[in-house]
Amino acid sequence: MIKVLLPSHVLSNIELSSSREKLLIDVYDEKSYEKKLLEEFWDVVMGPKKFDSPMTIFVNSVDGLLMAIKYLETKDELEELKKKHEVLYSFAELQGVVAHEVLRRLQKLRDNDFQAIALVAERGVQLLAYLEYFSAGKYVQLEEGMYEVNLNGRRKTVVLSECPVEGFHNVHIPPLRERKNDIPYMVDWILSSIHQKHRYIPIKFPNEEIMNLFLKYDWPGNTEELVKVVHMYAADLDVISYFANYVSTRVSEETKLPEYVKRIVESIEKRTIKNALEKCNWNRKKTAFILGLNYKTLCYKIKKYGITK
Repeated sequence: MIKVLLPSHVLSNIELSSSREKLLIDVYDEKSYEKKLLEEFWDVVMGPKKFDSPMTIFVNSVDGLLMAIKYLETKDELEELKKKHEVLYSFAELQGVVAHEVLRRLQKLRDNDFQAIALVAERGVQLLAYLEYFSAGKYVQLEEGMYEVNLNGRRKTVVLSECPVEGFHNVHIPPLRERKNDIPYMVDWILSSIHQKHRYIPIKFPNEEIMNLFLKYDWPGNTEELVKVVHMYAADLDVISYFANYVSTRVSEETKLPEYVKRIVESIEKRTIKNALEKCNWNRKKTAFILGLNYKTLCYKIKKYGITK
């Protein structure tokens, strides 16, 4: 909303911006001018500058007034775009192709006639991220789960719900099991965020086999659960056992889960041994000591996995 103060004789003689709903206009006469200046904050004032106000644009002509309003409208639009861009990269929830399709649907709702919108999703989906994007951060909470969004002076009520809401335009946000293609993007975002905040944690990203486990899992806890498991992975905790306890046996039609997990374990073991050998300059006795392995066992595993310098 742009607040404009005009001389009373000017208002009826000018054609203001086509986006008139964005303007809050008041008028003054000679006696009330200074009082109105002091009592309220104004974005644009057509009149003499009585005191320094760095946030107020003072103009002395109709052309200057129109230019000032246009400038502020453009500035607001750019700030909104900047905010939406920042929001887009501020949440794991919003990463990936499917998520962006949802955001495009929300974008279309900004300019329609729906005054009451419900964002509907299962528990664990971060609905607040979609609200942030939809509103470009311009919202206030009315009560638990209910918000008022300010879209350039037009207000909409938005509810975050696990069930459709009668009387509202319901927008269904897909659960994570229906947006598997987004998971690699989300995992990458979460790990990058962890590494930025905690630079002492070694940077690592899942190999193909680990990522397959992420993709096969159905994520009943949705994004909140994904964030938890990726933090486990970054902390070197046993995510394989986590998936082994919860993943259904339909990892593939040909492969049973125990066999699949065994391959994952062997892959990690091979990589761990090779990394240790490189750190010990390929000294097998030193490597065996560091890994807590019997020397003969280490030699057997090197041969079994075909590890070469």
